[in-house]
Amino acid sequence: MSDTEQVTTQETEAATQATTNIIDVQNPTAEEMAGITESIKANYNFDVDVKPVNFNFKKSKDKATGIETIRNSVQLAMPYPSVQGIVNILETGGKQLDLLMDAVETIVNSAARELLYDDTSLTAATFPVDKLSWDFIANIPKVQRRGGGIPKETWEAFGQDYCEVMPSVTGKTPEQIANAAKILQNKLAAVKTNEAVLNLLVEQLAVYMDASPNAAEYQECVEFLLNKADTFLNVSEEELLANL
Repeated sequence: MSDTEQVTTQETEAATQATTNIIDVQNPTAEEMAGITESIKANYNFDVDVKPVNFNFKKSKDKATGIETIRNSVQLAMPYPSVQGIVNILETGGKQLDLLMDAVETIVNSAARELLYDDTSLTAATFPVDKLSWDFIANIPKVQRRGGGIPKETWEAFGQDYCEVMPSVTGKTPEQIANAAKILQNKLAAVKTNEAVLNLLVEQLAVYMDASPNAAEYQECVEFLLNKADTFLNVSEEELLANL
């Protein structure tokens, strides 16, 4: 690297540091996490299953200063009711059981919302209620189930990031990228029978994941879309006819 190139690189790095505020975090080592997990389980009388979970945060930008703030992922040991814990909740009843039933309703409502996204013609009279059974929902791939739980704001932020990143790396016009982003934000419902478009969007999502500095923030959206596309691409003619 020449002296000129080195100076330019240093100036670029300095400018980036001046306009970016990174909130760091001291996440536990694997050994420390194991100790935290055991401590939580002991305090909950073993009625929970404890799992490490990463919480990611969206990048924010101050409109007045232009300074971007990036908060690094925080890893927590999350206590989830174990099977025995759920039995205890059922036996105890009261507000604990009310909360559990709220969680059940949220999952069923999310499944219904996904079906409504997939078919805009559905009404109460034509809705496939059998697809809301607990058994049916449990057999939906986990990534696909999560899509219903991704907040609307996250989908909108993902679409905005997609529109900002993709024109320069694909050579497509902003209008073309905006059209693709709209289809993605609507969870591919408009193109579920168009194999060529689905394959193109899958390719473009791979490009996006490689190009976007914010890809990790929207990984859940991308995983959901890839799984959804795979489902649409592998549906049989008999299954398509059954849904018409």
